[in-house]
Amino acid sequence: MARMKRLQISIEPELDEAVERRAEEEGLSKAEVIRRCVREEIQPLPSIEDDPLFKMFGTVSSDPDDTRSIDEVVYGPSNPDP
Repeated sequence: MARMKRLQISIEPELDEAVERRAEEEGLSKAEVIRRCVREEIQPLPSIEDDPLFKMFGTVSSDPDDTRSIDEVVYGPSNPDP
């Protein structure tokens, strides 16, 4: 089983009864029912190593004397006002 963090919450009695009913129907603990509901609604952030942008770090090199701004690199040199 994955490592768990203990969390204490307060819910309305009616909601607690609904969770208990669901747990009994599915043969689960109330904690597992709550974990499933949270998992369905909230997706944890992936680890930084799984982010495709992270894999790009260090793959591009540049001239240290290059003084262009990122806007100039992306959009080209700015045109002076006429």
